[in-house]
Amino acid sequence: MTGAETETGAGARTGARAVPPGELPGVRAQLRGVAADLAAGLNCLWLVTDAMVESGLADELYRGALSAAPVRVDVPPPAPAHPHMTEPEPGPGAGESGGPADTGGWADGDGPAHIGGWADADELPFLDLPDDGFDLDLGWSLDGRPPRVPAPRKEPTGPRHDPHGLLARLGKELSVDADEAVARLVAPGRDRRPVVGIRAWTETEALGAPPGASTNAPPGAPVERLFRSLAAAVKDAGLPPAERPRLLVVARLRDLPESLPDELRHGLGDTAVHWWWGALGRLDTATAIAPVLDHAPGTSGRDRHRHSDPLAERIRRAVRSETVVEVCGPDLELARLLALDWDGAQHTLGAALGRCLARSTGPVPADCPPLRRIGALLRPGAELRQAWARGAVVSWEGRLRAHVGAWHPAAPAAPATGEAEDRLTALVSQAQQRVLTPWIEEARQRLAVRALGHLNRPVATLVAGYSARPPAYLGRDPERAFLELQVGELLRAHIGGALALPARDAALLRLLVDARNVLAHRSVLYDRTLEELCAELSQADLRAP
Repeated sequence: MTGAETETGAGARTGARAVPPGELPGVRAQLRGVAADLAAGLNCLWLVTDAMVESGLADELYRGALSAAPVRVDVPPPAPAHPHMTEPEPGPGAGESGGPADTGGWADGDGPAHIGGWADADELPFLDLPDDGFDLDLGWSLDGRPPRVPAPRKEPTGPRHDPHGLLARLGKELSVDADEAVARLVAPGRDRRPVVGIRAWTETEALGAPPGASTNAPPGAPVERLFRSLAAAVKDAGLPPAERPRLLVVARLRDLPESLPDELRHGLGDTAVHWWWGALGRLDTATAIAPVLDHAPGTSGRDRHRHSDPLAERIRRAVRSETVVEVCGPDLELARLLALDWDGAQHTLGAALGRCLARSTGPVPADCPPLRRIGALLRPGAELRQAWARGAVVSWEGRLRAHVGAWHPAAPAAPATGEAEDRLTALVSQAQQRVLTPWIEEARQRLAVRALGHLNRPVATLVAGYSARPPAYLGRDPERAFLELQVGELLRAHIGGALALPARDAALLRLLVDARNVLAHRSVLYDRTLEELCAELSQADLRAP
């Protein structure tokens, strides 16, 4: 997926309510899996794509997973960097060179001459000490330059002492110092251990480096350190799984050290690694675009009244929806754009897809490596992980698949290459097969039932002469065998004179044969044939058997 927002631009323009991601079945399944692992006492690392962070979907998933925990700690992101203070303008006491005046080694505003806002040492307040007859020498000499006051002691620096670091922010949520944060989580006597939630992309994409923050640490070093220190503390404390504090970290690949996901997966068995891989399927995309299809071109009330055949319109809508789903895959935002832009005609699909790709922020051909296999495993392999992070390679219904933007030109009027046309034709054909094949089969069954009353030969003789593979029970139940004849075999029997169908049934049979042959060879039923087939299928259901 690439990104899926709660309210997309397409839905906002048409008034269609976008389906919240949390209501999609694939998303709910992922959330259930994360919640089950957390309930079992496991840490969870949930890896998402770059586009999911940019669209806000990753943050929504993070909040949904964390809210399921009864006791939780949401570690806030680092504070934005404060702008560096600029040097003050030289005042009346500035030196001849225009620099700051000589204050005895003090920076401007730091020396005793500026304590409390006084201009110089002569204006310091008088100490009214009791006069006991003794001269009190405090060691202050006002002659010459002012005395030096020791500089404030600098706090130790480093990742554990960074006041804006991950441990410091976690400790603040637990009301302890950074050095005591992990110990607090495993402290004895705590009956309910929290789930600590961390959005790893906020650790690497803070707006500049906060004051005192380490800027030379590798990406994800604080998160990795917290995983390891908490695992060691839990082991030392001997906490059983039901009493352990757990981490929920949602991250992109670039937010973590490259080897960390595999190390955690093969480690001590205390961390479950979840990938946003194969999470969304056809049902998710179809659910997401259902509200948009009601507002798409070609689906207005006037268009529906023009067709005036609700069943035929139902078939056309199903073909249109399945085509969008098959072409766009799990990219919900691209699917919404295409459902809104495309009018449902096959000859306009390529141009509409190019326009939608030009408006989206999907991957480009350079992002997708060659796919040397088809089957998809439980997670992307090492050679595909960067392409997965960019959204160029996805797992779709158990198969590896390149994003459509990796092979189709993303321009409103750019002509598609031969390879792009072939790929698009194959996807549209698969969508049409998925929708139309059940309708064709049901029409064949009803047509065969009506044909039993129009035989010119005994039914056993007809089946034996025209069935490509006569069934073994032909002699016992020839009528049942006749009802299993395919549309091509029925048409040959009609042409050979063994079957005398009425003209309307014969026309429907020829149309079914043509449609089945086109779809069987992964070709596409174009607009006129598709329109005729939908109308005939609708009318055939109204005729008595």
